[in-house]
Amino acid sequence: MMMSHRLTTRLNSIAAILFLISIAVLLHGFSLRASGQVNNREVAVTFDDLPAMGADYAAMNALTENLLARLKAETIPAIGFVNEYRLADGTEKQRRIALLKRWLDDGHGLGNHSFSHVAIDRVPFEKYAADVIKGETVTRQLLRAKGKELRYYRHTQLRTGPTEQYKKQLAEFLATRGYTAAPVTIDNNDYIYTNAYSQAKSRGDAPLQKRIVEDYVRYLESIFEHFEKLSREFLGYEVKQTLLLHANEINADHFDKLAAMLRRRGYTFISLDAALKDPAYKLPEAQSKRGLSWLHRWMLAKGLAMKEEPLQPDWITKLAQQGTR
Repeated sequence: MMMSHRLTTRLNSIAAILFLISIAVLLHGFSLRASGQVNNREVAVTFDDLPAMGADYAAMNALTENLLARLKAETIPAIGFVNEYRLADGTEKQRRIALLKRWLDDGHGLGNHSFSHVAIDRVPFEKYAADVIKGETVTRQLLRAKGKELRYYRHTQLRTGPTEQYKKQLAEFLATRGYTAAPVTIDNNDYIYTNAYSQAKSRGDAPLQKRIVEDYVRYLESIFEHFEKLSREFLGYEVKQTLLLHANEINADHFDKLAAMLRRRGYTFISLDAALKDPAYKLPEAQSKRGLSWLHRWMLAKGLAMKEEPLQPDWITKLAQQGTR
């Protein structure tokens, strides 16, 4: 009886220890999630408005060299979505086309973003469709020269149609031309930050540039935290994310800092093809007049309220607006 009592006591002690260990492991897991240190996260990096956001060829060339060099240094695959109106005409055109070719030469993809970055809520379907076709001429030729086909279309302003009928008609049209829509789960206001950053850079204000970049990285991390949490709550897991950035100055100068932040959060970088293998991208999506993350669209399609993402601070907005007056 004494031996049995001792054995029972010992087993109870072992059980208690195992319970405490399991609680510690669980709490550690929660702590890692709260701090963003989670392994096996994946993200596809996409850039809009190629060949680049620049006033002239010299600016576009410098931006392209800088951005592609950082992508190569970080060994990150990317896809860029082209507005062919940015290729211009005349003597500039061939040099700007060469910028797109460099994306392909570095192993990245290209997609169509319409010719003129047309606003879907301001034109009838026929005019929008014509702009899509006009925007694929050069991009399709460049891809075919590499033995590839033009596959992806990125909706301008992330707007898929001002009405359900328009949305359906556009989706059918894109399918007939062999396109897959390029969704976005991580949307953000990088264009506001680059406006503020470019103002500071043009004035040679290095301390302000540093402050803007630091806040940009902080802001983008808060955006990732928001959509990671949203994905866990809605899907029960974290979707393979698709990040929208623009081919602009702040990303060209400081993409390495964004990459470091994402790696710290446990991300590996994958192609858009790989990201879209996640079954979530087959979910029905709601029609919306706004340009929204696909996570919001999936939630709205289920009758759930969307949860707005964080915004940039007022001081960034004010700085950005100085350059638009």
